Amino acid sequence: DKLSSSKKVSNSTVTQHLNLLVQNVQNDEHKRDLLALLRQFSNIFDTTRHNVANTPIPHVINTIPHSPPASRPYPQPDKEEIMYQFIQEFLQAGLISESNSPYAAPAILVKKKDNSYRFVVDYKRLNAITIKDSFPLPNMEDTIFKLGKGFSYFSKFDLKSGFYQIPINEADKMKTAFITPFGLYQFNVLPMVYLDDIIIFSESFSDHLYHLRCVFSALHDKNLLLNPPKCELAVQRINYLGHTIKKDSITPMKDKIEAILRIPEPHTLAQANRFLGSLGWYRKFLPKFADVAAPIHAVTNLTKPNRKKFKWELVQSKAFHQLKHMLITEPLFLHFPIDNSPLILTTDASDTGLGGVLQQKVNGQLHNLYYHSQIMTPCQRKYSTIEKEALAIYRCFDRMRSFILGRTIIIMTDHCPLCYIMKKTIKNARVNRITHLIQEYNIDKVVHIRGQYNCLPDYLSRYSKEQFDDLFDIEYGLASKTLSTLSSSAPNNDTNNITSDSLVSSTNPKLLAAMTLRPRKNRLYYAEESISRDSDIH
Repeated sequence: DKLSSSKKVSNSTVTQHLNLLVQNVQNDEHKRDLLALLRQFSNIFDTTRHNVANTPIPHVINTIPHSPPASRPYPQPDKEEIMYQFIQEFLQAGLISESNSPYAAPAILVKKKDNSYRFVVDYKRLNAITIKDSFPLPNMEDTIFKLGKGFSYFSKFDLKSGFYQIPINEADKMKTAFITPFGLYQFNVLPMVYLDDIIIFSESFSDHLYHLRCVFSALHDKNLLLNPPKCELAVQRINYLGHTIKKDSITPMKDKIEAILRIPEPHTLAQANRFLGSLGWYRKFLPKFADVAAPIHAVTNLTKPNRKKFKWELVQSKAFHQLKHMLITEPLFLHFPIDNSPLILTTDASDTGLGGVLQQKVNGQLHNLYYHSQIMTPCQRKYSTIEKEALAIYRCFDRMRSFILGRTIIIMTDHCPLCYIMKKTIKNARVNRITHLIQEYNIDKVVHIRGQYNCLPDYLSRYSKEQFDDLFDIEYGLASKTLSTLSSSAPNNDTNNITSDSLVSSTNPKLLAAMTLRPRKNRLYYAEESISRDSDIH
């Protein structure tokens, strides 16, 4: 009777959660169809604390020849009572068993953000003797941008204690043995690790309903359960890997930005690195990120060999606060590319850096898709002009690969000799090597744009030349919405007729003012009397 009563309570709770999952669906017909599907597969949703694994696929731990690694218990006397409660809970749920294994990994408790604790086992020594699985994991940034290719509906599922649902092969259970102050235990199920979320994305609601049915059927066949409070169904905006994704744009998650804003000024090398790391995911949204962060990089790069030499001075403090200010003042979003319209990559290189912006003309407007900028190494600074300009193209292609592979590309450059890079052999080994490396991309043509109009990529490549000339190898990209509404002055929207003059116009009020460029050659090389005030030296 007690078991039957508990099951009724659980079913009632699941029903409540299923009703909550569809409450944000605005269309009544969509809501009705979705709820009917959820009720059909209600047995794959579970709200109990723990569940014994019923999946018919056991996990095998293959190891190289070895002697069993064994460690002593990790001392945490102030947390022994909490750990004992975890052990008893796991034993009652059937997740672990007492063991006499020769293996012994130390178990520890790690405090979570809400001040509760997470039970963790340090399997470093077991991992060292485990035969690695080389199956490729998806690239996180590629996955993020894949979700925005015209998809209107998203669903996200969290597996109920995901890896606890997978049993361990009987012969390998002893390898998972862990030691505590109370004794030795081993897992009957796979210990908690990462990657237990499922994302579904579709172009239409009918497609999405079909995709949901396919996933629910697969989960049901393998006895895998979902955790309803952590699921989202048929939404048009979804939070994923720190980003908020919609059909046509991507933005940083608000709570992630707020967390960065609460970070105090660093006083140690580790704190400075953590601050830069927290911004790493969002550098593509921040204009001039590499240049603004350069003073902090200068300190962290110089003090890596000796942490005691770390110095945080006024210039670093200004950069720290400027980066935070950018998070709350910049329009932090990017566009996704649309199909059947070529992309436009505009690049430039200076004496010390290179940069580029990827755009696409949509309804007569240029939409920003991605920004990239980096400082060149001391060796690269010795390249000739054509080599630097070719390197800028290659680096932008490499950084923006997710966007441009398989799409038609138009390259805009202010270095005229590069216009023939895809048509004839250039007598330069480096340039020819880069030409071969970019053959996999569908390059329609290379168009020359006058330097006075190539203002944004030129700015990205030259910005940090004065103050941080000693920096190198800072491979951080830039991104901004600065020119996202830049109107084209072209008389029509035929992208095949794109020229430098069709993208820029001195009468266009939304165009950034053309920058005054420095001469690429030293003025001393020219006879003073041969240079007029109106000369445009490049």
